[in-house]
Amino acid sequence: MAGNWTSKIKVFIPPNVEVGSSLYKNELSKLDIPVYRGIITNVNHTNTKVESVTPDSGEKIEVDTLWWIPSKRPSPLIQRLVENLGLEVDEQQCNVKTDQMQQTNVKGLFAVGDIAGSMGALAAAHDSGKAATSIVHEWYHH
Repeated sequence: MAGNWTSKIKVFIPPNVEVGSSLYKNELSKLDIPVYRGIITNVNHTNTKVESVTPDSGEKIEVDTLWWIPSKRPSPLIQRLVENLGLEVDEQQCNVKTDQMQQTNVKGLFAVGDIAGSMGALAAAHDSGKAATSIVHEWYHH
């Protein structure tokens, strides 16, 4: 599927993630997709244009676009918000827990986007719409 977007895909897998007895690596190799083991420690860019990434091996690997899900969870921001506001987190202890309308356990406080586990801008926009609908509903029914 990603091959429909670009022919220059590169996959980075953290060393602690099992790759299923190299099944994935073999399948990706058949598609001419290189697989790198390591943790990305730096994103190199000029004027916000991504040029390359540097994994913990120190090697610079050129990339045009980066879709990266950092493995460090929960983020320090989420942790601070959870502690300061008494927010509940999801089962994975990574994201702020919300109901289906994005309401947190703190009345009147909604969470959307990365903090609530939305994957990408479209999902975050969708969740924001649900939260806005819920907020407006509260205004007119209380």
